[in-house]
Amino acid sequence: MVWLDSKIAVPKATLQTVDRNRLIDLLHTSGPRRLTIVRAPAGYGKSTLISQWVTQLHEHIVWLSIDETDNDPIRFWKYVIRAVSEIAVGETKLHMLALFNEQSPLEVLIDSFMNEIESFQGNIHIVMDDYHVIVNPVIHDIMARFIDYLPTNTYVYLTSRTDLPLPFAKWRVKGWLTEIGVDQLRFTYDEVERYYVEHQIPYDNTELLSQVFRKTEGWAAGLQLVGLAGKYSTTDIMDTTGFNHPHPFATEFLLQEILASLPPIEQDFLLRTSILDQLDHTICDALTNRDDSLQILLELEKKGLFIIRLHDSKPIFRFHHLFADALQVELMHRYSDEVVSLLYQDAAASLLKKGDFNSAIELALKGQLYEVADTLITAHLLEIFTIGQTSTFNRWMQVLRDNDYLVNVETLVMYVITLATSYEMEEASRLIMELDQLHEVDQWMDSEDYRGMGSILDTIRAFVLLAGGKDIDQSMKIIGEQLDKGRTSSRWDDIPMQYNWLEPTLLRTSVGGRGKLLWPDEILPLLAFFQEADTKEKNMTGFAYGVAAETSFHRNALDQSLLELEAALQFGHHFKDPGLYIPMYILKARVYVSKNQFVEAHAVLEYALETTTERHWLDSLRTMEAYVYLLEGNILQAEQKLFASTGLNNPTAESEKEFWLLMTARLLLAKGQAADALKRTIRVKEIALKERQVLTIIEATILEAVCQVDLGNEEAAFLTLHNALKEGAPYGYSRIFLDEMTVMSLLGKYLKMRRLGLSAKWDTVPITYVEKLIAESQIEPVENPMLASLTPRERSLLDLVATGATNSEIAQELLLSEGTVRVYLTNVYSKLGVNSRTKAILVAKGEAY
Repeated sequence: MVWLDSKIAVPKATLQTVDRNRLIDLLHTSGPRRLTIVRAPAGYGKSTLISQWVTQLHEHIVWLSIDETDNDPIRFWKYVIRAVSEIAVGETKLHMLALFNEQSPLEVLIDSFMNEIESFQGNIHIVMDDYHVIVNPVIHDIMARFIDYLPTNTYVYLTSRTDLPLPFAKWRVKGWLTEIGVDQLRFTYDEVERYYVEHQIPYDNTELLSQVFRKTEGWAAGLQLVGLAGKYSTTDIMDTTGFNHPHPFATEFLLQEILASLPPIEQDFLLRTSILDQLDHTICDALTNRDDSLQILLELEKKGLFIIRLHDSKPIFRFHHLFADALQVELMHRYSDEVVSLLYQDAAASLLKKGDFNSAIELALKGQLYEVADTLITAHLLEIFTIGQTSTFNRWMQVLRDNDYLVNVETLVMYVITLATSYEMEEASRLIMELDQLHEVDQWMDSEDYRGMGSILDTIRAFVLLAGGKDIDQSMKIIGEQLDKGRTSSRWDDIPMQYNWLEPTLLRTSVGGRGKLLWPDEILPLLAFFQEADTKEKNMTGFAYGVAAETSFHRNALDQSLLELEAALQFGHHFKDPGLYIPMYILKARVYVSKNQFVEAHAVLEYALETTTERHWLDSLRTMEAYVYLLEGNILQAEQKLFASTGLNNPTAESEKEFWLLMTARLLLAKGQAADALKRTIRVKEIALKERQVLTIIEATILEAVCQVDLGNEEAAFLTLHNALKEGAPYGYSRIFLDEMTVMSLLGKYLKMRRLGLSAKWDTVPITYVEKLIAESQIEPVENPMLASLTPRERSLLDLVATGATNSEIAQELLLSEGTVRVYLTNVYSKLGVNSRTKAILVAKGEAY
C-alpha cells in the first residue's frame, strides 16, 4: 500500500494568510489542553489557525489531512502512528515502526501506541484536519478512548465543519477541552482592515470597508473572494449586491467573478484537475495533456486562487474545498459526460501507475466508473485483506451494490467472508443465495478461473450454518462433499483465516455462534466428523474442539470439558494460534475454580503467561488471575491483577473489554460498592444486547441480579434473574448460574414462588430448567442467603470454626497468620450479622440464634 507523505505534512501558510493574533492569544491564555476542537463551516480559516498555532509553539507537530478513504479504522490509525513515527528517534522510533507493521487487533494497537507516546521526549501536538469526514463509528469509539487516556505530553486538535459524535460534555466538565467556533473565527473590523492593507486591496473610505465587513459577516473566504474579485475582475470591488449572505452564493461568485476572469487556458486547467484530492503536477499533466502543470500550480499559488500547498519541500497542492466544489459544478456544466468520464478514467490510471490503488478506486467510484473500480478491487483483493483494510472494502462493495452493479464473483465471495466474520449472518446468507443464483445462470463455480472460489464459498456456507447454530447436518454434508472433490487450489491458500483475534472465550466469536450453544446431538457428530483423517490437521478442527469444551463447561460437564480443551490446546500450539490456546487455558482455570482447586487454577495461568508475549493475551490471563484471587477472598491481590491488565501504563485506565468490565463489577461487589458495580454491569449488558452476545447477556444479567440483592431490591433481583434464566434456558446454560452463590440462593426462593404460581409471566422459563439448576448446585433451595455471601476462603474458615478449631489451628490449616484469621472472622461476622463465635457456628449449622 502507498502511504502519501502529503497527508502527514503540515500545510504551508499562503501569502494571503492573515495572522490571527487575537485567536492565538486566546489559545495562549487557555493553554494547550488535552483536546482543542475548531468547528465551523468551510472557509472560516480553521486549518490556517491551527497551523499558525502549532507552528509558533516550536514543539513536535504531527498533522493528518483526512479524506474519505480514511474511514477505514486500520488505515486511519496507522496513518496517525506513521505520522508520529516520523518525529520519533532512537528506540521510540523503532517501537513506533514495529507498531506500524503489526497486525494486532486495533484496540490493542492503539493502547500500545499510547504507551509508546508516553515515553516520548517532549510535547507532541497531533492535528487531525477535516475530522468531519470520518463517519465510521469504530474510529470515533477509539478516538474517545484515545482522548480519555492521552499521555500528559500529548495534545490533540480536531478541525470539523460539523458536530462530532464524541463525548465532549464529559471532557468539558473535566476541563480537558478548548472550543473555537464561528463566533471566534469571524474576522473583526480591525482584522478586515489589516487584510486589505497587507494585500494592497484598494478601498476609497472606511464606509465602503464597513460595508464589506457587514456583507461578509467576517467570513474569511468571503473576504478573500471580494479581494480576488477586485484583482481579477472588472466588477467594482465594493459592489457586493447578491452577497448579503455569502455562503449560499459562494459557488456562483467563484465562477462568475473569479474563474471567468482568468485566461481560458487556466480555466481549463482548473476544471480538469478539480476532480483530484491532491494536485500532483505529473497527474495534472496527464489530465490536461500538458507538460507545464508545475509552473501553472506555482503561479496559481502566487495568485492565491484558493490553492493550498500540502508540503513544504514538495510541490503538492489541493484546492480549497469551496473552490473545488465550485469547479466541479462548472466541470459538469461545461463538458460532456463522455469527457468527464474520460478525465476520471485517466486520473485513476495515473494514480494506479504511482501505486496508489486506494485513491484510484475511490476516484473511479466517484466518477461512476464501476467496472473500472470492480476490476481494480479484484486485482488488489489479496493486498486489501493482507493489510486488514476490510472496512474500506465493505464500503466500496456497498457503493457498487447500491448502484446495481454486478460485482465480480471472486469479490462477492470475499465480501461474504467479511460479512460472516463480523457476524452479519443474515446478509451473508442472502449473498450466498445470490451467488448460487448466478451459478444457476452461468455455472461460474465450474469454470477453471473460479473453481477455487467456488470451494471457498462452500466452506463459508458451512461456516455460516455452523456459526448460526442452524442445520448442522447440512454444514457437515457440505464439508464432506468438499473432501470428496479434493482440495481446489486458489490464490487465497496462503492467506490465514483468523477465527479469534481478541476474545478470551471462543463462544463470543462468530465460530462460537456468539454464545448460542449447540446441543449434544449436534456437537458430537460434528466432533466425530472433525476427527476424520482428512480434516484432523486443519486449524478449524482445533476451534471445533474449543467450542465443544466451552459448551461442555457451561452445561456443567466439567470432566468432558477438560478432555475437549486438551485436544484444542494441542491444535492451538501446533498452529501457534494464541486465539485458540489462550481461551483454552482460561477455560481450564475456570474448570479448576469450579472444582474449588485454586492452586491448580493459578498454576495453569502462570504456565499460560509464559506461552505468549502479546499484550492483549497477557491482559486476558491477568484478568482471569484476578477472578481466581477474588473467589479466594484475596481482594487486594485481585485488584492489583485487574488494574495491571488494562492494556495501558496509565494507573487510572480502564479496559473496554467486557471480560475486564465484568470482573471489575465483581470486585466492586466484593468491596461493597454494589451501585458502581451495577452501572458497569448494565453498560456491558446494553452492548451485549445490541450485538446479541448470548453468553455475555446471561453473565451480565446474573451480575445485575446480584447487585440488586446487595442493594436490597429483591423484587428487581427476581425479575432480573428471571430474564437471565429466559436467555439461558434455550441453550441449557448451567455453570454460569452455579458459580454465582448469591444467585443460587435467590434461585431457591424463585423456584418456591414458581411452584406457588405467584406470577404467570414467569412461565416463559421452564420450571424443569430451574429445578435442574437447583439440583446441580448441591445446596438446598432455601439455604441461608448470608452463607451464600461468603467467599470460598471465608466459607472454609467458617467450616473450621464450626468444628471447634481455635484461631491458631485455623491459621495453620489455611496457611494464614493469626492476625489474618482475626480479620477474616471480623468480615464473616459482619456478613452473617452476628457478633460472636457461638452465633456464627449456629448460622453455619443452619440453626436459629
